[in-house]
Amino acid sequence: MFRRVRMIPKLKPGDIVVRRHRLLKTHGIVLRFDGEDSNGASRAWIKWDHPTTLPNPSLETLDDVELVEADTRLKTL
Repeated sequence: MFRRVRMIPKLKPGDIVVRRHRLLKTHGIVLRFDGEDSNGASRAWIKWDHPTTLPNPSLETLDDVELVEADTRLKTL
């Protein structure tokens, strides 16, 4: 059995990301990185672009967000 490996692009502060695990795909901006959680997953502080998202900013594992492509972001502005 082969396990599919998902390639995650390297994120940097200022990148626009979207939540992967919620019905509402909230957009946010990576503020800074904060090490790893107890399972070894990298974490970052994300400032969400949604008025009722609490806490804002929030500490998220990078497994739960994905990078928004630059072309997609320009189409939505």
